[in-house]
Formats: sequence, structure tokens, C-alpha cells
Amino acid sequence: MPFIRFVIMYLFKLVISLLFCVLSLVGCAPQTEQAATDLQVWVSLLPQQPIVQSIVGERGQVEVMVRPGQSPETYSPSVPQMASLAKADVYFGIGMPLERVILAKMERSMPHLRFVQTADLNEDEYEHVHGLDEHHVHGEEDPHVWMDPQWMLGFVAQVRDTLIELAPESSELFTANAAALSAELEALDAKIAAQLKPFAGRCFYINHPSLGYFAARYGLVQKSIEQGGAAPSAKQVAGLVKSAKAEQVRAIFTQPEFGRSSAGVLASASGVDLVEVDVLSGEYFSNMLDIAQSLEDSFK
Repeated sequence: MPFIRFVIMYLFKLVISLLFCVLSLVGCAPQTEQAATDLQVWVSLLPQQPIVQSIVGERGQVEVMVRPGQSPETYSPSVPQMASLAKADVYFGIGMPLERVILAKMERSMPHLRFVQTADLNEDEYEHVHGLDEHHVHGEEDPHVWMDPQWMLGFVAQVRDTLIELAPESSELFTANAAALSAELEALDAKIAAQLKPFAGRCFYINHPSLGYFAARYGLVQKSIEQGGAAPSAKQVAGLVKSAKAEQVRAIFTQPEFGRSSAGVLASASGVDLVEVDVLSGEYFSNMLDIAQSLEDSFK
């Protein structure tokens, strides 16, 4: 019996030793290609997702904080979202209020998560690359920077550089993807510029001032139905109706997340169509073309 017990203990120790050796070898083995494609990237808004995903490519997935139908100006991150965010590598912000919540959480419990505020692209760089006065583009508190394809070029460069810092082994992939995407953005910008050039100086009315960057890029004038972030008074609506008729406006624009009440009243009183545009669409390129077409139609 003692001999049998000795043999059993010996074999048990041998198996344990072999198991540790195998685990050590697995831990030291080079990562496979599949294991390397695990960058976890987050963005605030849907318009950012296809842009960032195009650059990330096969190296990871891009998740979005604000879901379709939600307003980014009032959205608050959910508990499950914050739990998923804790596993992320980088978050590309774009100047939305919800990002303050994320930053506060990061300071407390997510020190590893890198936060990149893309809304703060260098002003001098923006003017140099794009030949436009950024102060003029911003107007009054317009955070919708992505509505200018030329601003998006700076965003692409910032995302590319950040990803290269995080995963230098994939620098060629990120660089090639960013170059292809930049060419698409340049082509998009040229197409819209040519399409709207005949209507330079024309104005359009929209319930929420979300097309300021778009208007400035293509020589249009945006007029907001909202007054100081609130619905207009009856007197203000009367003034807007008078102006819209004088300017021969043929459509009033609205956005799905802000409702149609004020815009609908103005459209009805002016005798024109109410047209919905979605600046938060995840189909960036086709949506920009759709908005340009809607504006062109309203000017004819």
C-alpha cells in the first residue's frame, strides 16, 4: 500500500508539473493574428462610427455610445455601456455633454482608457489645411463639426495617428485605410461643392442649428427656428414666417430627435414642405449627399 500511495502521489505531481509547463508555453507563445485583432474602440455618435471603423479595419470593432433616435445633447450613458467601456482601449469624443460623465468615470476607475477629444482639433492646423476660419464655422455653439467633410479630414488624421500609437504593428494598415478614406472625403466635398455652388448665399430654415458647418463650407446661410435653444414665441414665429416668405423659402427642415412642432408650425404658416434631415445618421457619405440634394431641391 505505501508503494502504491507513493506511485499515485508521484504521478499526480508529474501531471501537475506537466500542466504548468503547458500553460507556461501557451502564455509565452506569440499571439496569433486573430488575437491581435482585438482593439476596442468607442465613439460618441453614429456619424463617427463608419469613419473610425474604416481606419481600424480588421484590427477591431467600433462601438457607439448614443444609439439611433437618441439626442446626444441629453443622453446619459447606461450602466451596461460603462461596463463595456471599461474594457476599451480608446474613446474618440466629439464635444458632446455626455463625455463629461465618461471623463469623470475614467478618472476614477478607467485610468487605462485613452480619451481623445477630436472636437478640439488644432485651430491653426484646421485653417492651414482647410483654408477656413474655424471661428466663423463654429458660429454660436454648433458642435456638429462632422457636417464639414474638410473637418473630417483632420479627424481621420487624428484617429490614424492615435491608432498607430496604440498598435504600431498595424501602422501600414491604418495609414492605407486613412489615405483611402481621405480620398473619398475629398471626392464627397468636391461633389457637394459643385452641386451647391449655384445657390451660394441662399438661406434655409431648420428647427435646430445643426448645419452650421455644412452651411459655412458650401456658402449657404442657416437660420435657426429655435431661439436661444428654446421654441420660438408666437411673435418670433410671425417674424420667421415673414422672413421665409420674403426669401422665397420652399422648405423648412427638421430633425427626428427634436420633433416637428415649431418647424411644422412655420412650414404650415409659410405654405411650404417640411423636410426631415438626420445629421446623426450612421451612413455618413450617403447622408451628406441626401442633405445636399434636399437643400438643392428647396432652392429650385
